[in-house]
Amino acid sequence: MSQPNPTDVKRIHGKAFTVRELFTGRKYGLDYYQREYAWTNANVKELIDDLSTSFLKDYDENDDRREVASYRPYFLGPVVTSEDGGIRYLVDGQQRLTTLTLLLIHLNHMAKKVEGTEDLSTLVFSEKYGEKTFNINISEREDVMRAILDGATFDPTDQSESVRNIWSRYQSIVDHYPVELKDSSLPYFCDWLLERVVLVEIDTTDRNMALEVFETMNDRGLRLSNTDMLKGFLLARMDDNETIEAANELWRSQITTLTDLAKNADSDFLKHWLRGKYANTIRERKRDAVPEDFDLIGTAFHKWVRDNRKVIGLHSTDDYAKLVNHDFKRMSDRYIHLLNVSHRLEDGWEHVYYNATTGLTLQYLPIMAAVTPDDDQDTFQEKTRMITAFLDVFVARRIVNFRNFGYSTVSYTIFNLARDIRNKDIDILREILADRIADLDESFDGIENFEITQRNGSHIRYLLARMTAWIERKCSNRVDFAEYVNRRCKDPFEVEHIWANKYERHEDEFNNPHDFANQRNQFGGLLLLPKSFNASFGDKTYECKLKHYYGQNVLAKSLNPLAYENNPSFVRFREETGLPFKYHREFKKSDMEKRQQLYKQICEQVWSPERLGLGGGRPSTKDSKESRKALYGVNITDLLDARLLEPKERLRGVRSNKKYQAAVTSDGKIRLDGGRVFDTLSGAANKLTGQSNNGWTFWQVNRDGVWCELATIRQTYLKMSTAD
Repeated sequence: MSQPNPTDVKRIHGKAFTVRELFTGRKYGLDYYQREYAWTNANVKELIDDLSTSFLKDYDENDDRREVASYRPYFLGPVVTSEDGGIRYLVDGQQRLTTLTLLLIHLNHMAKKVEGTEDLSTLVFSEKYGEKTFNINISEREDVMRAILDGATFDPTDQSESVRNIWSRYQSIVDHYPVELKDSSLPYFCDWLLERVVLVEIDTTDRNMALEVFETMNDRGLRLSNTDMLKGFLLARMDDNETIEAANELWRSQITTLTDLAKNADSDFLKHWLRGKYANTIRERKRDAVPEDFDLIGTAFHKWVRDNRKVIGLHSTDDYAKLVNHDFKRMSDRYIHLLNVSHRLEDGWEHVYYNATTGLTLQYLPIMAAVTPDDDQDTFQEKTRMITAFLDVFVARRIVNFRNFGYSTVSYTIFNLARDIRNKDIDILREILADRIADLDESFDGIENFEITQRNGSHIRYLLARMTAWIERKCSNRVDFAEYVNRRCKDPFEVEHIWANKYERHEDEFNNPHDFANQRNQFGGLLLLPKSFNASFGDKTYECKLKHYYGQNVLAKSLNPLAYENNPSFVRFREETGLPFKYHREFKKSDMEKRQQLYKQICEQVWSPERLGLGGGRPSTKDSKESRKALYGVNITDLLDARLLEPKERLRGVRSNKKYQAAVTSDGKIRLDGGRVFDTLSGAANKLTGQSNNGWTFWQVNRDGVWCELATIRQTYLKMSTAD
């Protein structure tokens, strides 16, 4: 490094810059001591939320674009740089500037389709002597940045942490970018981002001094987080020192446990909890809409609690103490458990892990809404299982129909679900979720045209892993889903094309390479196999691969005729499921089409609502919404009050030709013959059968010698209520 000019040594200078100014005519580099690019999906989401919320406060679709100049500016914080040899080295701020570069690329991709939006490419890279270089010029990142810029495929496997994160965080930006900032609003947002978003650059000609500035900024006067400010607000309203000290210690302990599990787990939990339990509104999906409960909790939940204390039920000092000591404690314990099972495959909690694998961070919102602080462990587990199973079906169906399920796309839908299931008991929750599944627009019919593309490789791998693991388990094999999606093991599983990329082998069926490539990428022409297998046999003919498929998982093995000989577990599996497995001595276009149909039927069974205990839902009609609300509100106590059931009346349940007995208690609960009492019909049925049940259709009561489902008795109650 060259020595600084003596007249400039240790000179520190600060100046505000717009985003445009920071990225125009400047090159940035990183010093050797800089850490990897390490922003998480949560960091990107928070930045996108903050930027979009700030912009939409001022934006009006009737504004002239020149009026953006009067929109309120947004301060994105300081950056610390040190210039040497014409390059500004980023001492602090590389995380934000790298993310801004990725956002600029995404905006530029969208801008090509929207008239009036300027070309942003010069803010991402510059060209000199015919050579393009990125404005944040780091050689190891060039390939991934170029792939993102060109919209090309890229394999981040075996790359550095920074490269892997850059690839993933660009997808986070695509997923979280709000739909209301596309189309006609895009030029306005780009103008605002470039001209009204401001950062302060602190620069010095002495890189050692720059590092001292960075250390001073990060070691002293740390800004209080939203979590800290919420704690301060709640504790300040408790009435005695002993209560305050105990609540403070409890808060610190829970927050420490959360942040030990994940960097932003404390704020994520508080957002999910507060939104799930108390948020009633969300910003409308139109351009001039203002932030509502959901959005305000996302950006400053401490302020929202302060402004909505009555909504939360905070009236006295005891209310504040209860919120922390009881509600916060119990719900944060639940959230901690959910985070733990989101990182490992555990019986009874599988769907939490599945959804975490797809990146569906919003799964925690409806769970926090439905689960109450007073639910016992069994109720917590069953509510979680049903909600995450519903979301599992929701995601899988969207995948095969090429529908996005990123945060910004589905947040409105999942918030409305959370609000509808808030504090509901197991019976009502099950019926709401079953009806929601019946109302889904997407089905597995989408598999008819489903194929692997440049952007959905991870989704294809996920579906194949679920299908393969389900079949393996049904055939009593031991390889589970976690192994199929583990990318860090010595020989990870990868998506394998049954056809090698050799058009000349298939000229008898295809007139051109394009048609061949489209058919080759069909879902039915794909398998999940170890990376070493792909490396060894990927280019081989189908006839050569076929004999080796026999040594792989059942889905691959089923292509080989030997799989149908002396294989009782597979034979039994085929008979039980009725799935049309067939071996293929050759694999032509028609064979792949049959395989596509097989995959469709496998998916329908893996994600079967009936198998998941969420069957029997009723699609909504114009007249059904109000009647559904009434239906969801009926409980056993209502039937007792209406004299449609009597205390101690006997109930019968039947499943798989086995009969079970119970009785109704005077306070509307269900008592099993062994003496155990359950609050809900489904809870009692699940305990007896070991399976998921709809309690209203499981339990029956005798009327004039005929056993009637309690669901029928409930309908009678509703008719009586309507008549009154």
